[in-house]
Amino acid sequence: MSKNDIQKDDEDYWNSSEKHAFSFDQNNEVENVFGISKSGTAQLRAGISNIEVSNTYFKHDTGSLNVKPLLSIINEPTLIAILNADKIYLSDEKPTTDPVITLRRILLGQPFTLEYYKSLGNKTALLDAAIASALVQRLLMDKPGAIDVYTHYLATRLLTNDITDLLTMQGRSLDAAMTNFNIIVKNTKDEVRLLQKLSKCFKTQFMNLQNCRETQFVHNYIKLLEWKTAYDSSVLDCLRYSCKEHWSSSDDSIVSPFYLLHQHEITPRQYQKIALQSRISAQAWGDIDILLLSKGWLGSQKLQTNLPIEDVLKILHNGQAPSAVLDKFLKYVDNTDRRLQLARALSCSKVIIEVTSCLINSFYVAYYLIYVLKILASQGDRASLLEYKDTLVPNSESYFLAEKTLSSSTIRWKS
Repeated sequence: MSKNDIQKDDEDYWNSSEKHAFSFDQNNEVENVFGISKSGTAQLRAGISNIEVSNTYFKHDTGSLNVKPLLSIINEPTLIAILNADKIYLSDEKPTTDPVITLRRILLGQPFTLEYYKSLGNKTALLDAAIASALVQRLLMDKPGAIDVYTHYLATRLLTNDITDLLTMQGRSLDAAMTNFNIIVKNTKDEVRLLQKLSKCFKTQFMNLQNCRETQFVHNYIKLLEWKTAYDSSVLDCLRYSCKEHWSSSDDSIVSPFYLLHQHEITPRQYQKIALQSRISAQAWGDIDILLLSKGWLGSQKLQTNLPIEDVLKILHNGQAPSAVLDKFLKYVDNTDRRLQLARALSCSKVIIEVTSCLINSFYVAYYLIYVLKILASQGDRASLLEYKDTLVPNSESYFLAEKTLSSSTIRWKS
């Protein structure tokens, strides 16, 4: 043990305030420092000291690289602008699908994402914002097929103004007007709103196309909507109006009765009844023949109707149809007794006489003679009774009965 260690064990050593210097030579007991002996440490130091490092070791050799100065590639103002743009403070904004904001970020080199542009509408909006519409129209001028495809696309997005501008530039004003008309009709369910849109479309686009048949077509359709909206009418009321006002319209016209018949699945019986009433109110007696009669063998006419003949006769009678029209359709009542009853109810003297003449040799002749005379007398139809008298055998019982009826003072004759 060293002298210094012995002193440390002495109590007086620790109670003394004397200062003692430290010396590495005092610790002879410890031969290793961190696992390395003192002699090994000295040898290691001597080996490192003998290594010589070249002065060019830490110098970068640029001779082998062909590097140009940055300012020789880009001028200084541009470089400054790029660096300043890169220093723009970006707030932590959420990603947006606003095409204007996204384009600005792309052009300024700011962080952006196209992740949210997944739908066709968002992608198209981004393209529309990036490409000027005037440029697109100039490109389409030389590609008619592309115009039709692009017009169809605009129609699916209901961009009527863009369609009008595009087709008008091509000199296709009629196509633009009809395309807008179709878009409005297909996508407007409310009738009041539909009427407003069509009226505006007609004034802005069809008024300058007076020589086109489509203009009259749209005008008629608007008038039909006005009538329908004003009276809050059903489909059958519209059919009644169409039969009265647009009977001669072509079958493919939207205001044609035949168009309404097929478009709204109206039954043939409903159609024929309404058409018959409408043509009677218009006193178009020739149209009634077209509606109810068809040609048979050898040019003869046959009844072709979905209504019972008795209903047809009642409608004609209620519409104050002429006797000639009633007589014509009374002939299509097969049952003779029923025909005579209807003739009496409808005051058709000619048919009464004809039916009675056919039965003159039958077993019921007396019954029918009296029956006919009573009918003509109750109707006060003197002319028909005189006509009927001429068909009887002179000086016969029926002949004298007819003369007695004609000379009766209790009957009030019409003529």
